[in-house]
Amino acid sequence: MSQVINLKVGDTGSYAELATRVNSEGLVLLHIPGISALLTRAESLKGSALTGIEKNRITDSAPVVATPKSVAEATIRQRGYE
Repeated sequence: MSQVINLKVGDTGSYAELATRVNSEGLVLLHIPGISALLTRAESLKGSALTGIEKNRITDSAPVVATPKSVAEATIRQRGYE
């Protein structure tokens, strides 16, 4: 029997890990650093455009923090990108 884990403010981990948790508070999984920066860097290192599979792998394994929607929106606004 699998244990139900509730998502809480401040929880950290990979997107794939935290996305499986019960999110009864309506929290946002905020990529740290922003997913746009991660994908841009990966493309730069690869030297060509990423495939959809590569983008999904990076997104799923990237670190995130669970935050209230207002905090996530303010962070993205301050960064100027997602």
